Amino acid sequence: MVLDNGRFITSELANVTKMLDEHFRVALSATKIVAGAIADWLESGKTLSTEELEKVTHLEEKGDDLKRAILNELASATTLMQREDLLRLVHYNDKLVDGAEIACYHLAAFMSSWNPEGVLKEKIADLGEKYLEIVTHQREAVRFLSLDIEKSLAKTYDICNLEKQIDVLMRDIWAALYPSNLPLATILRVRDFVNMLEEVSNFAEDAANTIRGLSLTLNT
Repeated sequence: MVLDNGRFITSELANVTKMLDEHFRVALSATKIVAGAIADWLESGKTLSTEELEKVTHLEEKGDDLKRAILNELASATTLMQREDLLRLVHYNDKLVDGAEIACYHLAAFMSSWNPEGVLKEKIADLGEKYLEIVTHQREAVRFLSLDIEKSLAKTYDICNLEKQIDVLMRDIWAALYPSNLPLATILRVRDFVNMLEEVSNFAEDAANTIRGLSLTLNT
């Protein structure tokens, strides 16, 4: 057993949470590429380079390697009572990494031919910021699981609040996008891009609920 912040946790759990933190670090790195690309595009019209797209693909592949390593660790951790919740966390985080790669390629498909103005520019900028924020909170919630349960729980409430804000932003973007005079192909590309960011926020909310469940077994 390992003593951590006044609580005893098993060495198996300590090892898995360390690996999870690395997995979430990769997800956050991929998310930062997307968020940075959105900000640069809106501010200066800068498009994603081939190198940036290759970097996010490399992070997705690294995330897959880490996922397999964590799954193997969980498969051998026969006495770990939190195994099912941890498996769910791995699944949700995998969706974050995949989502970042898909979002990058959707964005790259239309950013060279269109730059929004007015309400659409404002709402997409806000969406990019909140997308980065929700993934950042998720990584911190996982990191605090073995350090400070109360801080971890506080992050889960931040995640759920941000998810609701992203839902509102998505509806605002549709309200401005669909009546526009943009070519249908661009509208569909933007829709797919925004849908992917919203889907990631839903997985982040699911992960937050899983973290709350984990906190019940860890805070004993």
